[in-house]
Amino acid sequence: MTIGDGHDLKSSRFAGDEVLEACYDKERVLRRGDSGSAVKKVQEALIILGIPVPKVGANGIFGDETELAVRSYQEARGLKVDGVIGQDTIESLDAEFPRVVQEPSVSPATEPYVSEVPTPLEPEPPVKPPRASTVRLSGDYPEPVRAPPVPIVEEPQVPSVQAPVVERVSAPVIEPVKAPPVPPVPEVSAQPESAARRLKTTPSSTAPVTPPVTPLPSQADSQGRKFHSSGIWSGDSYFEVQGGQSMHFEVKNIHALASTIRIKANTGEAQEAMILSQTTATFEFSMVGKEPFNWRFEIETDSDDTALLEWYLYSTWVPGDPDSF
Repeated sequence: MTIGDGHDLKSSRFAGDEVLEACYDKERVLRRGDSGSAVKKVQEALIILGIPVPKVGANGIFGDETELAVRSYQEARGLKVDGVIGQDTIESLDAEFPRVVQEPSVSPATEPYVSEVPTPLEPEPPVKPPRASTVRLSGDYPEPVRAPPVPIVEEPQVPSVQAPVVERVSAPVIEPVKAPPVPPVPEVSAQPESAARRLKTTPSSTAPVTPPVTPLPSQADSQGRKFHSSGIWSGDSYFEVQGGQSMHFEVKNIHALASTIRIKANTGEAQEAMILSQTTATFEFSMVGKEPFNWRFEIETDSDDTALLEWYLYSTWVPGDPDSF
């Protein structure tokens, strides 16, 4: 049995894909651990819409990073945040891409009818040849034939035409349109997980949905430290990296709820902060010694379900930078 009827998804990116059509028909879902061309199409669509998949990219494997990107998209569109591709999520993705254009049918040209005539018809000439005039003889020589007088045709007088007077019409004065006042954005407070999952915003039917766009990182921070690397944290994690004597994190909470994060370095330093939704916190670490230094950072967050943090790292030493040696 072929899954999906192939007539539900309308965009040129997803239409006709049997797996995604089945997701739309509630016959299956795509989740972590799946792979294939359908997963790759979803990854490419998320990247185009500005949802980052920075480490693996569109590799066709539904891993942890792809699940985080799906959760971020679902939260931005007011969908159920479960990290899987079901009917609501694929329908929302399908609506964000151009539709398939049907080519107009062209009827075959009809050949013109040709009558069957055995021999071509020759029309009679409209002007009959003039007959020879009778020459009246006088004596031994014929009298010359004189042409009849031709009347003088007077040139007709063309009446003068004056151009109509066009009245100048002044353009109306267009008053500038004042933009309506923007209502203040209410502060988002931390809520329990059950309440957060019940929140669902229905997008306006008149205003287009604008996908979130991740801004490009700055090349240097306020103290001149250069951009080193970036990524996304969800839940507890750690990573090791070579850096300089001074390391500066800028961490933004892209989740709808507030999150608490604690970063501990292998130098013994540890810093902790609670970050509200869509706000940024900074963390500074330093050491004394020769660059580069092998740093190890341990990250602790609230939990896997309520933490979604985007981080940017700046350092006095960056791999591959000639100024760092």
